[in-house]
Amino acid sequence: HVAAVSCGIVGGEAVIDLDYAEDSTAHTDANFVMTGLGGLVEVQGSAEGAPFTEEELIRMLALARGGVQKLVAMQKATVAAGA
Repeated sequence: HVAAVSCGIVGGEAVIDLDYAEDSTAHTDANFVMTGLGGLVEVQGSAEGAPFTEEELIRMLALARGGVQKLVAMQKATVAAGA
């Protein structure tokens, strides 16, 4: 299974699945594509002004891992229900 989420840094806090208002004010925007086992398929991040720190990247990665795990669980449940 593979899933993707977006994360960002808004007001100094890591946020997952940014809405329009959050995305417009984010100082960092990143996309994470991961496997259900936690492997990284793609990581893309952009600073929207000042550079982001390694610590902010790690915070976003942690959020992304949790989000991807939830999406993979939903994928598995959907496939099982259709079988």
